[in-house]
Amino acid sequence: MSTPFTLGVVSYLNALPLYRTLETRGQVRIIRVVPSKLAAMLQAGECDAAIMPVVDFLRGVGQSIISDACIGTKIEGAGKVRSVLLFHRVPLEKIQSVAVDTSSHSSVALTRIILADAHGVLPPFHEHAPHLAQMLQDHEAALLIGDAALEAKAAVEVSVDNAKAHILDLGAAWKELTGLPFVFAAWIARRGLTENARQELAGVLQLARDEGVGDVKKIVAQSPINSTIPDAQIEDYLRHAIEFHLSDSHRKAIEEFRLRCEKYDLI
Repeated sequence: MSTPFTLGVVSYLNALPLYRTLETRGQVRIIRVVPSKLAAMLQAGECDAAIMPVVDFLRGVGQSIISDACIGTKIEGAGKVRSVLLFHRVPLEKIQSVAVDTSSHSSVALTRIILADAHGVLPPFHEHAPHLAQMLQDHEAALLIGDAALEAKAAVEVSVDNAKAHILDLGAAWKELTGLPFVFAAWIARRGLTENARQELAGVLQLARDEGVGDVKKIVAQSPINSTIPDAQIEDYLRHAIEFHLSDSHRKAIEEFRLRCEKYDLI
């Protein structure tokens, strides 16, 4: 590799297979943050590419999707993602307010679309730290993403005023609504990157994805991210809930997401 690339990555378990082999070999410089901070980093030129929420790309951040590596849902099956969850203590059509962990812009936009198009409601959203019990004290529903969602679902059942919280998997809800998989994040290149650099970086990212997906057990065992979730559960999640290859169906899903975001002035 001739160019010392800097990559912005999300600080969640589901991104590890996309970059971890590059990090352990010291091939690139890695900046690890929550997804919502990546757009500003890319705009400022602080990284050459970022595994960024797709909705930020649809809002004009970055130059282009740079490789066929992504964080999405599986094409086959119900499309459950397991780590983007809407917890609710009333029927979905009766939700009047939603507490949201705003770490991921794509997940917030997806939640608005699912509630509006599938359940006919447009409740106000309120930013909140990702603490489920606190979120559900003042709101009928709470959006959790990433490791916090995995941990909340795995914990002892959540109760609010002695009423069990129901869980809507937003990947599955999108699949039921559209028949398509969903793409939460993809590698987006910064503006101004030369064509030679783009081609080189695309190859690096695709090879890293292939290596990571091919050795998930090792990736999990050597994870730099602290988690209370057992390694076996993380491995099962990465193998069976997350799709790391951007297919034609996923690209179609990005376009469908764009159209629905435009409908609700989300981009």
